[in-house]
Amino acid sequence: MPLTSIGSYIAVMDEFVAHWTDVNAEIAPAVLTLQGGYTLALFTADRNALEQAIIDVQDLENARETSASARDLLKGAISTKLGQFRAALRALLPSTKYPRAAPMVPHLGAVESKFLAPFDDMESLWTRINADASIAGFTPPLVIGPLTLAAFSSELAALRTAFTAVTVAENDLDIGRKGRDVLLAPARERMVQYRSAVEAMLGPAHPLTLSLPDVYPAPGSTPAAVTLGGAWNGATQLADLSWTPSSDPDLAEYEIRFSPGAAYDALTASVIGNQPPGTLNFSTSAGLSLSSDIASYKVFVRLTTSNEAGSNTLTITRP
Repeated sequence: MPLTSIGSYIAVMDEFVAHWTDVNAEIAPAVLTLQGGYTLALFTADRNALEQAIIDVQDLENARETSASARDLLKGAISTKLGQFRAALRALLPSTKYPRAAPMVPHLGAVESKFLAPFDDMESLWTRINADASIAGFTPPLVIGPLTLAAFSSELAALRTAFTAVTVAENDLDIGRKGRDVLLAPARERMVQYRSAVEAMLGPAHPLTLSLPDVYPAPGSTPAAVTLGGAWNGATQLADLSWTPSSDPDLAEYEIRFSPGAAYDALTASVIGNQPPGTLNFSTSAGLSLSSDIASYKVFVRLTTSNEAGSNTLTITRP
C-alpha cells in the first residue's frame, strides 16, 4: 500500500522493514546501507519514533478534549448562576437600578474574553449590592439560595483556571503535531532511497526488486472526485456526511479523512472510516467532541490501483 495519510506511514514502513530484512538475508553477510551509513536498524528506530509521536499526539488530543470538557462543564454551571442572579435582582431589588444593570448570559460558544466578561460584571455588581446599605427593604449581603458572592468568586476563578488549562493543552497539542510532522519527510525520503538502492544492487528483474513496497500510488489515471456535503445532527450528536457516487470501474472504497480546524490540512489529516462501493454516507464525531469544535472532512475515491482523489472540503462546527 502507498502512503496516503499520516495514519498510513507505520503500515508502509512496516512493509519496508520486512522487505529490507529479506534483502539483507539475500545479500548476507553484507547489509544494504543507504547514504550516511543508514541501516535497517536506524530505519526501524525512525519507524518506532514516528509511531510514538503519533501515539503522543493522540494522548495530547485526549488531554485537550478532557480539559475542554471540564471547562465546558464549568461554563454551563456558572451560566445557570448568572440566570439565577438576574432573577434574584428582579425579585428582591425590583425598584432599584440593579436589575437593569445585570449582564446578559453569554453564548456557551463565545470566545474566552467575551464569555468571562458578563461574569466579571456580575461579580462587580454583586460586590456593589453587598456594599449598598441604602436599599429600602433589603439587608445585604445578597445570597442566592446557598450561593454567596465568595462562593461565586471561587467558581469564577476555577473557570479562569480551566480556560488556561485548555490553552496550555492546545499549545501542547500544536507542538506535538509539529514534532510528529517533522519526522514524515525524512522517513518518506529514506523509503524512496531504499527503492533505488535495491534496484541498483539487485537489478530491475530480481524478485526482490519487483516486490518493492510502494511509496506513492502507481502511475495511472486519477479518478474523478466526488462531491461531499453534510451537517451536524443535533439528534444523534454526530456529523452526517454524504457524497455523490463514483462511477470509476476500478473503485475499491471511499476513505473518509478529517483534520481539526476550519481548513483541511493533509499533514494533520487522519483516516476515520472506509466505506465500500455503494455506500454514500458516514456519521462521525471525530474532531467534534465538544461545543464549538470545528473539523474539516474530505472523502477520497480510492481505486484498486491505489490511485485516489479527494473531494471538496466540508467544514462543520458543533453548536
